[in-house]
Amino acid sequence: MEEFTLFNRIKQRDRNAFDALFRKYYTSLCRFSLIICQSQKDAEESVQDMFVNLWEKAPLLQIETSVKAYLYTSTRNYTLNTINKQQTELRYLNEYTELMNNEEADQKISSEEISILIQQGVNTLPDKCREIFVLCKQEGLTYDEIATYLNISEKTVENQMGIALRKLREYLMPRFQRILLVLFFYLFF
Repeated sequence: MEEFTLFNRIKQRDRNAFDALFRKYYTSLCRFSLIICQSQKDAEESVQDMFVNLWEKAPLLQIETSVKAYLYTSTRNYTLNTINKQQTELRYLNEYTELMNNEEADQKISSEEISILIQQGVNTLPDKCREIFVLCKQEGLTYDEIATYLNISEKTVENQMGIALRKLREYLMPRFQRILLVLFFYLFF
């Protein structure tokens, strides 16, 4: 019952309740995550991300069974997402390395050509979409920072970034099939 009381106080934005829940579960959740991912750093980041999300989404969450079960399930999901992201990044890196190793020297696309092509694609985006993309990918702002700066919702930023990425794929695909792999590195690293 104490957990539900803490959680209900967190839903009311009580930082002391959040701190208490964090202190109570952080270490055990990190150990749990470490079993899954085998990396202390990744385990800690997964648990921290889960708690950040809990704080941000708490007013909307409905936990019906157990707060402890919710925390462990969320930690497992965040840890598995971290592992999946790392595997995807590694796969793209391996594909990119193989692609670059297999290309003939005169057929390689220079990074300057890639940058020019990507910039041309960015220039085709609708104004608001382009502004959000540039703030995120070229200026390094987070979705939350962009939302605050432009006085729009974070969901709008997320939707506009999805549109931007889709339109860039559509723009780049007919020009260079191989550039898509490089685009992923440009966008996600």
